[in-house]
Amino acid sequence: MKTENAVTVSGTLHLIKVDASTAGKPKKYLSFSIRQETPGADGSVRKDFLLARVYDPKLQESFRGLEEGTLLRVRGDVRSSLGSGELYINALEIEKLV
Repeated sequence: MKTENAVTVSGTLHLIKVDASTAGKPKKYLSFSIRQETPGADGSVRKDFLLARVYDPKLQESFRGLEEGTLLRVRGDVRSSLGSGELYINALEIEKLV
């Protein structure tokens, strides 16, 4: 069976703060979210925070230079966490938009 798993999203960078008391062992990835504001069915503005992770060490290094609120485009695939089943975007490319 041939499957396809690709996603491209854009929005503003929202940095996730980790509580040191619950941090546990060091992670192999950096977590962040892409904030999107879209019109809701009732005319209100819906604020979505799309969870993403960066595993690639080189991409992590360039990601660390980005600031909260930076407009960006993220390309990758959708994964689910083995432990919690939580869905996230596995970021393979991050492009800063102007």
